[in-house]
Amino acid sequence: MGWLAFSVLRVRREHVLRSLRTARLEPAEQTARAMYRSLGVSLCEFLGMAVLPPETLFARIELDDSRLLAEARGSIAATAHTANWDLVACAIARRLPLMVVTKRLSLGWLDRLWQTERSKTGLRLTTVGQAVGAGREILRAGGVLAMLVDQAPERARAVIPCAFLGQTAYVDLAPALLAQRFRCPLLAVFPLRRVDGTYALEPAGVLHPPARPSRSWAESAMRQVTVWLEQFVRAHPEQWLWLHRRWKGARVG
Repeated sequence: MGWLAFSVLRVRREHVLRSLRTARLEPAEQTARAMYRSLGVSLCEFLGMAVLPPETLFARIELDDSRLLAEARGSIAATAHTANWDLVACAIARRLPLMVVTKRLSLGWLDRLWQTERSKTGLRLTTVGQAVGAGREILRAGGVLAMLVDQAPERARAVIPCAFLGQTAYVDLAPALLAQRFRCPLLAVFPLRRVDGTYALEPAGVLHPPARPSRSWAESAMRQVTVWLEQFVRAHPEQWLWLHRRWKGARVG
């Protein structure tokens, strides 16, 4: 499936190759092929969730041996489209309350399938406009509000420009602003697929908001989260979703 997307359908192929070369992640074509292959694996795993017992897939996700889940309770999680982020999120949702701030897909039937399979595992979903109310509820339950930080923001307010993978990208301040509002930690964590097909959560760091909320802390926090994400992507470039137009509306650095 990855070969088909890269070599035949050429789904955003030029965008992916150009972004890899701008980030100086050579050989770009080899990395791109690995990314498309990883995406194909993730798609097959996601489709498998609809027909296989959950334990069949979730058994490959190492969560029991990590203190991360206990430490994550009552926090905002800044995460990204790395490895099979959906599969890992669904596995976590079976252990503790987890809500993901998500976008809707443009294809209605595909969006319904996607959201339905995710919600079957207990994963709760909300949109950007409902994040405050929904986030308050999930945090009071000792859960986690997860926000993806690797897409171009849909709004122009409360965003800042940051250097990211050789270009300038706009970064949404929402995760840090919500961490201040709810007086909870901001945790940066990224799913990782190992060579043997098992999964783990790669914690990058934890940021604690000041007693008095400030815009400057939110900006500093999201710059740090962006640095951590870039470090992860440079270490595992084939595991990040380069298909996104991450630098939309920003200048080349």
